[in-house]
Amino acid sequence: MSTDIDWQHELDSSFGTGHDVPPGHYVAAGRTAVRRRRATAAVLAAALVIGGGTVWAVAPGGSTRSDAPIARSGPTPTKEPETRAARKERLEELRAARDARQDQPDFLGAPATLDATGLVLAPGAGPVLERVENPMGYTAAQGQSLGIRVMFRGREKYSLLTRDPDGDTSMGTNDATGDFAGWLEGRVRSQRSLDVGRGDSPDAGVLATPDEWLSLGPGGSIESASPFVAVMEVREDVDLLGSFATGADRAGVARLQITGTPTFVAWRVVDGRLEVVEGPGPFDSMAAFVGWAREQYASGEGMR
Repeated sequence: MSTDIDWQHELDSSFGTGHDVPPGHYVAAGRTAVRRRRATAAVLAAALVIGGGTVWAVAPGGSTRSDAPIARSGPTPTKEPETRAARKERLEELRAARDARQDQPDFLGAPATLDATGLVLAPGAGPVLERVENPMGYTAAQGQSLGIRVMFRGREKYSLLTRDPDGDTSMGTNDATGDFAGWLEGRVRSQRSLDVGRGDSPDAGVLATPDEWLSLGPGGSIESASPFVAVMEVREDVDLLGSFATGADRAGVARLQITGTPTFVAWRVVDGRLEVVEGPGPFDSMAAFVGWAREQYASGEGMR
């Protein structure tokens, strides 16, 4: 018995018989691969044309081709150095913008304020129904003042506006109630007390005490002791009754204007020294003041 093995026969028989494949099958598969590669190349070319971006051609097998398009980008723009003239112009513009913001008035909820040129209405304010020029009686060195009756956001308001020479402003405002003239007079008195209390008003010291409002002039005449006090009327033939003139060499009454506000006083001279007592409220006339003062001294209460 032969032990030789026909290895070629054994190998051929292990694959089975199978069916014969025509050559055209392999040719068709190759053509399909060619078409697939061509379609891929067309897509890459379109991306380059339309997007203008960077595309790297990849050869079969994953290796990059050395002749693929290189990413393109424009040169980085460089900013020219700012000249000294341009820098100066820019700084001037910034300063002008800052000054414009600082010049905007601050109304603090009031319908108006005062600037160097006069009245400035807040947004939503107007019309001005009534105005009283300089109710505080300020001189040019003291500043400005204005009283107004004005509509503000659909409501009527009363306001007293002041501005000192340094540009500082104050606005006193209330809803319109009662008589505007009476409200303004009371507000002026309140503002005058604030001016004196701060000690920085030209009125400070002048309005501190009534005894400093008047002085004895040549021949004993009653005269103003301050440029802020105007003597409008003096009467010496008035008896206020009671104790006012007791021990006095002379006595009488006077009507004054103190920084524009009417003020009534009683005066007396004791041992050559002038004493002045202010009436506490507004009076329509000298006769009204004298009648009230007589009742005060007759009752023993006096005016102080």
